[in-house]
Amino acid sequence: MIFNCKVKKIEASVSHIYKVFIKPDKCFDFKAGQYVIVYLNGKNLPFSIANCPTCNELLELHVGGSVKESAIKAISHFISVFIYQQEFTIDAPHGEAWLRDESQSPLLLIAGGTGLSYINSILSCCISKQFSQPIYLYWGVNNSDLLYADQQLKTLVAQYGNINYIPVVKNSNTNWQGKVGNVIDAVIDDFSDLSDFDIYICGPFGMSQSAKDILISQKKANIGKIYSDAFNYT
Repeated sequence: MIFNCKVKKIEASVSHIYKVFIKPDKCFDFKAGQYVIVYLNGKNLPFSIANCPTCNELLELHVGGSVKESAIKAISHFISVFIYQQEFTIDAPHGEAWLRDESQSPLLLIAGGTGLSYINSILSCCISKQFSQPIYLYWGVNNSDLLYADQQLKTLVAQYGNINYIPVVKNSNTNWQGKVGNVIDAVIDDFSDLSDFDIYICGPFGMSQSAKDILISQKKANIGKIYSDAFNYT
């Protein structure tokens, strides 16, 4: 469905990452893990909805964290329409990699960069629905400055005993005390058998398919329990 939207708030985070809160002209139902398509200068740009479906008056999008032209143009667009309070158009909701909330399986959530927005929606929904099964969230970034939701996630770990958060930094510095390297390698190191897990993946293009192949071949992941909308583009 097509909706006209306005930007209601923009929160600047670290390393040129922004949380953009948009208000559609009508509320619509969506599932945790779905996304919107923003029409921007003749291009269709997908953005995961970062918030829980129970909070649908404003939609939270995570934008930036990349020097790619599309990311720079997108945040410039959002800032411009916010300043001038102009309307823009989205098409929503989209995506088949939504949370299977009837499942009792443990969850493995894998995010790369601002792919955390997708994972954040799923995690928020799990909390809202009072999931009790173990939840493991692995978040891979290039450097520790890009862990823009690090404290938020650590707070959730302290509040909920079933949530485990493992940040993974590709290029570490002397101050970083956590895991270093590729986020998929970190998952491989930590698990021997993923056959019972529901696995949700979002990150840079190509990451999801690579993760799927590796986790199936090396860790017995069930192909029917791995979810990522990136699979539709491979």
